[in-house]
Amino acid sequence: MDNQNFSLESKKISKKLPVIGIVFIAIVIFGLISMEKPKHVYRLSTEEMLNKTLKHDYIIKYDKFFDIYYNHDSLYRFIDLRSAHDYQVSHLPGAINIPLSKILNKEYAKIVNQDKKINVLYYSDQCGACGPWMILTQLGYKNNYILGGGYDYVTQNIINKYSPMLGDYSAEKPKYDFKAVINSTGGNSSVSSSSDSNTPAPVIKKKAKKEEEGGC
Repeated sequence: MDNQNFSLESKKISKKLPVIGIVFIAIVIFGLISMEKPKHVYRLSTEEMLNKTLKHDYIIKYDKFFDIYYNHDSLYRFIDLRSAHDYQVSHLPGAINIPLSKILNKEYAKIVNQDKKINVLYYSDQCGACGPWMILTQLGYKNNYILGGGYDYVTQNIINKYSPMLGDYSAEKPKYDFKAVINSTGGNSSVSSSSDSNTPAPVIKKKAKKEEEGGC
């Protein structure tokens, strides 16, 4: 009797299995169809992105910025990535304010991905614009560059006071006073730092010889 009940239950289960399988497959298919696709998909591989970064041709250097700024080149468009407050305080003429947190917003998509203008992204310093540029580039967005040195640098060294000698974004000071070394007459003077070069050398007075006793 028990064997008969077991066989009947097995038959019932075997009949239900195909139905359960069909329902499961239907749920999976429905889930894939209804699943929301990601808004942003990277189009460049890690290696491709690395090669682009190492070329450094995405940086608008200070001499190029000088030409764009003073010639009012309309081909270039500045994108200010700083906060709305900083933008209101001061910004480059004609710059569009797109804060970092909103760079991928749908409302700005036609600005950061187009083929009519060359966007120059800038932040307070150069590093602040590197992250947004990398994201936009990996997404396949076109015509986005970085302002070399950043807003603070170009404002201080190009707009307010042009300094053509500052091409590496950092003013260097000599560690040693080479002029003092060259002018030294002894030849054995040790090289001292610039902070010590202005210290006058001590004056050594020679003792006068005593006159010899006697004479004519």
